Amino acid sequence: MKPSELIQKIIRHDQSNAGNTAAFRPGQIVSGKVAKLFPNQTAEVQIGSHKVIAQLETPLSADNRYWFRVEPGEGLLRLRVMESVKGQSKGAPAESLLSQLGMQLSRENKMLIQYFLKEQLPITGETLRMASEWIYDSKSAAESLKTVKELIIRQLPFTKDVYSALSSVLNGDSLSSLMGELQDELKGADLSSKGQQIYSLLGNLTKTSRDKLGQQAVVRLFSEWLNAKDQAGSRTAFQLLKAVGMFPGEAAEGAAIKQLIEDGVQNKPIIQSLTELLKTNETGNRQEFILNLAKLNGVIAQRSESSGQAQALQTLLNEFRNGRISFPAEKNLLNTFFKSALSLTINDDLEHLIGGDKFRQAAVQAGRILDGEKPSAGAALNPQQSTMLEELKNSMRPESYFPYDQRNIHSELKRIITTLGFSHEHDVLKLLKQYDDEAAKNLDTLKPLLMGFLTEEPAHAAKDAAERLLHKITGFQALSQESGPLQHYIFQLPVSLWGKISELTMQWSGRRTEGGNIDPSHCRVIFYLDLEHLNETIIDLQVQNRIINISVINEHSQLKELTAPFAAELKSNLLKLNYKLSSVSFQKPEPAGDSLLAKETMTSIVQANQFSGVDIRI
Repeated sequence: MKPSELIQKIIRHDQSNAGNTAAFRPGQIVSGKVAKLFPNQTAEVQIGSHKVIAQLETPLSADNRYWFRVEPGEGLLRLRVMESVKGQSKGAPAESLLSQLGMQLSRENKMLIQYFLKEQLPITGETLRMASEWIYDSKSAAESLKTVKELIIRQLPFTKDVYSALSSVLNGDSLSSLMGELQDELKGADLSSKGQQIYSLLGNLTKTSRDKLGQQAVVRLFSEWLNAKDQAGSRTAFQLLKAVGMFPGEAAEGAAIKQLIEDGVQNKPIIQSLTELLKTNETGNRQEFILNLAKLNGVIAQRSESSGQAQALQTLLNEFRNGRISFPAEKNLLNTFFKSALSLTINDDLEHLIGGDKFRQAAVQAGRILDGEKPSAGAALNPQQSTMLEELKNSMRPESYFPYDQRNIHSELKRIITTLGFSHEHDVLKLLKQYDDEAAKNLDTLKPLLMGFLTEEPAHAAKDAAERLLHKITGFQALSQESGPLQHYIFQLPVSLWGKISELTMQWSGRRTEGGNIDPSHCRVIFYLDLEHLNETIIDLQVQNRIINISVINEHSQLKELTAPFAAELKSNLLKLNYKLSSVSFQKPEPAGDSLLAKETMTSIVQANQFSGVDIRI
């Protein structure tokens, strides 16, 4: 089941009272049958499943069906007849209304009228015309009609932007796939500051925990390798960089340095200067070499952290000028000098500087070796390399893992929600009322950055990808709303499950407190997650008077037995939070039907003999 399918089922479950839409407003068009006539041009009119007493503007006949327009006025509902359904047009109800509204008698428009009648949705000429345009432009008329229905039932603004946002949530691709598409479009493009911020945010949100750990390891290994003060450590780090695929296994240090410079981004001053130095040293142009060395000295001297390198470079420059160092420069001297200059790029975006694809591949390999997923690669390391790798792992692990610990998961989910911009409008309103540093920081989140980026008229493909991602975020915001005394929040987050990014789809609903929050003593939480070992899993958690009932829906036949050892610990930890666990039940997805957890397909079914590992944390 795709997350979008689950969202539709959650919405269907919340619409048990959706058919009660008989809140007639002036301008609406309704199809009704005159059941009984009363004096003073009043009548009982059957409109869908509702019977109403209405004031008629013209005398009508009983037992006939008419199109009515709701007129403004106090007291009784006032209806003005448009035309009898069996009137002069002699056509079907849909054709009759389309003719009166001056709309084309197309298949899509007939289907639209029939859908409105079947679902008992309020009709106006304007909504019909707008919905007709949206259906004509859509890939699926059925999906478009469902989206229109949601707009009307939820009383959302009937505009193209809100329609597109809601359609993205109900029918579109997952959040992480949209992020990936936009990231691909921005990759290698000449980006504005907003574009660069978006690219950086997307990179952070779509990297797995394993890749983040591997990325940090590669950066640390580069730093160790380029450190001229510890030659033994530098050699070990260089061998590890070859082990993770950053350089070919047979490459010598000089060849690796040359490759690093040639593959680097040439619009970066240090990389550009090193490229020119390498070229002039190979061609034997001493004057050009000294000139480029002076330029590089000027670039490095401007950096606050480069005092040591700048001083050494000035000394080297003077030695070349005075002829005390022969030209062309010896390989070992050049390598030491280049390593010292390259060490300054570690403080920049190393992935961008040295070429993203090779860096990302090395980061994946490093993450796998660090986690023991590549035992053959680990066995091939010598003691010095193994020791350095273990030290790296121990120093980086706390900051690289997704914090599953119960004390941290709340803040991590909140961070992702804020980063995506789900709370953008709230933060803007808070900032307008009173300046707040935290709210000001949140204005640089993904949603407002996308809005700003689209005003810059980017390339068509990037614009399309950015619009679809923006619609996705806005659609979840539109679905999160009040319904009488109840408050609903529904959202989708990309979360890292070590070696994969999964979509966490959640709905929170419950009584609204005076402060506008969901009452934690009376609420319901439903969430869907595609786990690494258990695959597609739905949790339905219901809270009444702080008593919790949990339903777990998953295909795995042995899930109850696998989780049994954790039940006591779960109950104990919930008691610490002042909650009492009443029951935990396990179900398999229903094969068909209209219930909340009905399921037409399951893309990955885990058989008992295929099971390895378990995704349980208390």
